[in-house]
Amino acid sequence: MTSIDNRQIREAASIARAISHPVRLQILNELRGEGAYVMHLTAVLGRPQANISQHLMVLREAGLVTAIRDGMTVLYQISDPQVLNIVDDLLALAQKRIESRGLAAGEMESKQGGRRRRRGKCRCPRCSQEDRSGRHGRG
Repeated sequence: MTSIDNRQIREAASIARAISHPVRLQILNELRGEGAYVMHLTAVLGRPQANISQHLMVLREAGLVTAIRDGMTVLYQISDPQVLNIVDDLLALAQKRIESRGLAAGEMESKQGGRRRRRGKCRCPRCSQEDRSGRHGRG
């Protein structure tokens, strides 16, 4: 077994804390590929812009996402592809636990509660451009 340094343990715990919120896991999942703009995340996740920005700040401070200024908007991207491996492993483990308990996916969502906005059509630069070119937007 490999010896683990205390700094490594603290850093791993910091990463775990950053991704420990359901909204942050959803954000990381949405950032796959080319990343996303805040307005896209707001539309897709049905959450207020301020809430999405707060969660992105936590992810940025943990070094899990990067922000790239694109004119008047900011594009968020995954900083290291290994982050998505962690997300995928957590989601796979969660699915196993759900199946072992016999809970349907919808039943799990209804137990979480919380107030959410209605999901809307995304107007971020990428989705708007896709709509103009005749392709379907992501949001």
